Amino acid sequence: MRTGARAKAGDRAKAGGTVKAGGRAKKTSVALLAASMVLAACGGGAKPDPSSSRTTGSPPTTTATAPTVSVSSTTAPTIDPNIPAAARAHTPAGAEAFVRYFYAQLNLAWTKPSAGLISALSAPGCKSCAELEATAAQLVQKHQHYDGIPVTILSVGELAEQSPGHPEVLVQFIQEHRNVVDASGHIALTDQRKQGKFVATLDWSRQGWTVATVKSLA
Repeated sequence: MRTGARAKAGDRAKAGGTVKAGGRAKKTSVALLAASMVLAACGGGAKPDPSSSRTTGSPPTTTATAPTVSVSSTTAPTIDPNIPAAARAHTPAGAEAFVRYFYAQLNLAWTKPSAGLISALSAPGCKSCAELEATAAQLVQKHQHYDGIPVTILSVGELAEQSPGHPEVLVQFIQEHRNVVDASGHIALTDQRKQGKFVATLDWSRQGWTVATVKSLA
């Protein structure tokens, strides 16, 4: 493992209230990083966009209009040259290490913020990964960022392969209580703390692992 920027998280359900900040009511929402970190699938979900309400498993309800950032899902991404050696191994342990690194880079992409970190670890056809990358790009565009890491990984473990050569990794995580703030420190929105789990499916090539899908689990 939803996670302002655009609020697509694949399949997510809005859960929100309001939080008073600076005398103004701020939208509070719950996003699953599942992708749907926090997420539905790639055929699943992605963390929502900081300019809208977040979700956890059903189509999102947008409450704010954000500029559209186009992220291609067909163009081959640049491979991250900083992938740790442990996450490059073509083994079950290597797959687990890669998923941990993927979400570490997602946290960095949304807190720094920085575009290109997520797409460098994603398969070209991963729609939920593209949504996660779009969130990072919109944060950069709007000069906003998360005031702390959006997701804490609790555990990672490999599941049986449903398709040969495409391992599935079960991830349990916590979506942290975080604010999205602008350059002046004003709160754009707030994510509530929530625990969840998702399954990431990986692809292997000569370049190494990439994330092919992310699916949230109830």
